Amino acid sequence: MRVFYLFSSLRGLAMGLFLPIWILYLADCGFDLLTIGLLGTVFEVAKLIFEIPSGTFADRFGVKLSITGSLLFSALTWALFPLSDTFIICLIAMVTWALSDALISGSFQTWMSRETGTEQFGKEMMKNTQVMIIFTTSSSIASGFLYSANQILPFILTASVYIFWYLWSLFYIRVPEVKEDEPYDSQETFFQILTRSLTLILNKRRVMLIVIAGFFSALTYDTIARYWQPYLETIGFSPKTLGLVMAFAGLCTFILLTLMLKVEQMIDRKSMTVLTIIETSGMILTGLLAIGVKPIGLASTSILLAIEDVREPVVYHYLNQLFPDQYKTTLFSVHSGVGAAGEILSGVIFGVIAVKFGLATTFIVAAICLLPCIIMYIVVPGMKEQEAVQLDSVQIKENK
Repeated sequence: MRVFYLFSSLRGLAMGLFLPIWILYLADCGFDLLTIGLLGTVFEVAKLIFEIPSGTFADRFGVKLSITGSLLFSALTWALFPLSDTFIICLIAMVTWALSDALISGSFQTWMSRETGTEQFGKEMMKNTQVMIIFTTSSSIASGFLYSANQILPFILTASVYIFWYLWSLFYIRVPEVKEDEPYDSQETFFQILTRSLTLILNKRRVMLIVIAGFFSALTYDTIARYWQPYLETIGFSPKTLGLVMAFAGLCTFILLTLMLKVEQMIDRKSMTVLTIIETSGMILTGLLAIGVKPIGLASTSILLAIEDVREPVVYHYLNQLFPDQYKTTLFSVHSGVGAAGEILSGVIFGVIAVKFGLATTFIVAAICLLPCIIMYIVVPGMKEQEAVQLDSVQIKENK
């Protein structure tokens, strides 16, 4: 699994360079909170448009092509970002970023699932997240100092990482074909793959509820990701400290994932219970963040940034057991697309709330949005599914 560890290392290195400072850079370029929120909405609208078609593209034309395309567009995005003090360039960067995110969304998980198998998938997802977090933490510590020295330097370095990553991926990524023991029609059209994937979600009630829960969780966690930097600045944190917040968040993520790996078999049996605990913690911490006290703000923000990285492997592991391999990338992309829809509304709704009522009120409302997720995660284990879903000539068996 070394190829996955190197892949995750490069992903973490790039993310740590830009995540702590990109919103701060937009603010320093003169964009107000509402405009930053709307730019985030442009990103999410573009991602929603690209998300499902890109997953179907990967299922039809190849996962490797989708992954390498994502890396190429990521390099373009961060090469453009130093020019985003002009609004038009900023919009273009948001669209190319959205396309790169959509192309890799689901493709990486499908690649790993084919290599590891269903039983080991969740464990390997958590291990790779740990590797990614180590490198994200390391580079995020440096990002604040790099930004203070030169505002565009972190973005130039990020673009360089993606260019190297793209060239490496061309030669070293090998994605296994669909398993021969699963029904598979290599001549399926783009439209057939898409419609059969959507039919599968609509006929599996557990899957549908998990996907819907992703919409509400996106409302909350996107709001935190969008506004934690300016919020911490308003309560007294410096730009250099923001990188340390990311580092502390990475440490929290690593510790939580290490604990989860030790109880991996329990998580496999009680995924919904684990997700209920995670979202309840998220709701409490988001409420505490609104208090505006520096120590509480630091701790709450760091753990909230960690929570999303911790919950994602649990959700993907649960869904991976229910998704057939030949439609897996499309189905993962549908899940991500619904989350993107939540992030779109987050940018509009919470952008207005932030401007009119302040960020403290914004976080209180965001915390309430996690309540439907908690209810759904409690309900899902008691639901019964039919034994199989018939999709025209292909029958997909239920994994119980």
